[in-house]
Formats: sequence, C-alpha cells, structure tokens
Amino acid sequence: MTLVLFDIDGTLISSGRAGARGMNRSFERLFGVAGALDTVPLAGRTDRAIVSDVFAELGVAGDEAAMIRLRDAYLEDLAAALVEPDSHPGGVLPGVEPLLASLDARDDVVIGLLTGNFARGAAIKLGHFGLWGRFPFGAFGDVHADRRALVPLAVEAACVAGYPRFEPDQIIIIGDTPADVDCAHAHGARAVAVATGPFTSDVLVPTGAWQVVETLEALTVDTLVSGPTR
Repeated sequence: MTLVLFDIDGTLISSGRAGARGMNRSFERLFGVAGALDTVPLAGRTDRAIVSDVFAELGVAGDEAAMIRLRDAYLEDLAAALVEPDSHPGGVLPGVEPLLASLDARDDVVIGLLTGNFARGAAIKLGHFGLWGRFPFGAFGDVHADRRALVPLAVEAACVAGYPRFEPDQIIIIGDTPADVDCAHAHGARAVAVATGPFTSDVLVPTGAWQVVETLEALTVDTLVSGPTR
C-alpha cells in the first residue's frame, strides 16, 4: 500500500489568492490593520504559523482564544473572497483531476491531504472547486505551526479512517514548495515537487525531491508509485 498526501494551494488548486485576501480582511475587521499579511511569508507555511507571525508584528497576545477568533473570522472572509472577481486566476490545476481519478481506481493506493490550511479552510477551498469529497482524511494547520509535525498526524488520521499504519517508505507527499519536500524528508517519506505554485523547477530540484514535475500532468500512477523511468 502507498499513502499519497497532497498539499492544496499551488498543488491541487489556485484560489486566486482568496486565502490571503480573506485573511487580510479578517485582520482589518478585527484589529483595524490593512494588509497585515503583506510582509509575512506565506508559501508552504501553516495558517497557524502565519497568524502567529502577524500577531507578533501587531503586538497582539496570540493566545488560543485570539487564534480561534481570527480563524473563525477568516473562514467567513475566505468563503466570500472565493466568489469575488479578482485579477488573479483561480481553478483546479493541470493534471489534478485525471491523477486523482487514476489513484482512486487503484486498490493499493490511499490518498489524503497534508496542508497548512485550517481544516475548515481546506474544506471551503476544495469544496468551492469540487474536490473536497475526494479526500477521506487529512492533516491540517490548526494544531501545529510546524509543517513537519503534520506528517504523523496524517498517518494517524489514515488509521482512524480504517487504513493500515503506513511506514515512511510507503508515504509520498506532493507539494509545490521546498517546505513540502522538507516535511517529507524529515520523516523519511518521498517527496514529489510540482512547479505550479510560486517556485520554479530550478528552485525545487535542489531540494532533493524524489521527483520534480512542471505540472501534475507529467505524473502517471505508475511513475508516482514505482518511480520515474530512467
């Protein structure tokens, strides 16, 4: 059995920057600060880490109550941002739907999510693009700021969903940032890096990812599970 864990933003979908727009709006609503995320790195990070950084910049006591308050406001603003017209295109990224269909057809592959998004934020984004129902479980950015900590959570979530406990050499993590590759390597899993996010393949290749592709159109189930032909 192989467990394939997908990142969301830049890997499965482009949300048209709805996440950043929605969270900026939430900080402005709650704290009166415009463009709160403008100086904070976003790519590959968890929502908890991003919010914590903004709290620190604003001098806000970032306790759990503040985190939950911001998260709940953000979920409202995210849903609104996804349906607003914007100059940034959004949609399901190339190759995603055929790859998911091919993986679903295999009885030796299990798919899930490993994403820095808050769990409900992930559901809102993927639901908007018709993909949420494709994933029976996942690990999300609600609990941990460190993306590396999500890998054991994904393994445990697979167990809770009724699947066997996957060992590191049975796990493949697909993402679009060096942070996705790093979290895979931190646990002995394989990483597939796709250049449909903010990082080009020239940046992703030096991360040591097992495979680097321009889009998920370049992946077949056989190359994903067994490795590329050399």
